[in-house]
Amino acid sequence: MESDERGSESDRHELRRALAERRERMTRAGRLFGAIFIVVVAAGVLLRLPESWWVPAVGAVALAGLVVRLVGWTCPACGARLPTRRATACPGCGLPLD
Repeated sequence: MESDERGSESDRHELRRALAERRERMTRAGRLFGAIFIVVVAAGVLLRLPESWWVPAVGAVALAGLVVRLVGWTCPACGARLPTRRATACPGCGLPLD
C-alpha cells in the first residue's frame, strides 16, 4: 500500500511541477504580448502612422494574447481550462493549484 501512496505523491509532485512550468510560460507570454503591444502603439504614435493601420494592429495583438491565455492555461492532469482568477483547485479534477 505504501508504494501506491508514494506513486500518487510522486504524481502530484510531477503535476505541480508541470503547473508551475505552465504558470511561468504564461507569465513569459504575457510579458511578450505586453511588450509587442507597447511597441506597436509607440510606433504608431511616434512615427505618426495612420490610425487605420496601428489601431487594428493593437487589437490583433490583444486578441492574440487572449487566445494564447485561453488555450495555454489548462490543467496538466485533466486538460480543463483553469480559472483566470485565484482558485485553490482545478474545476475539472480537483488538482490543488497552490
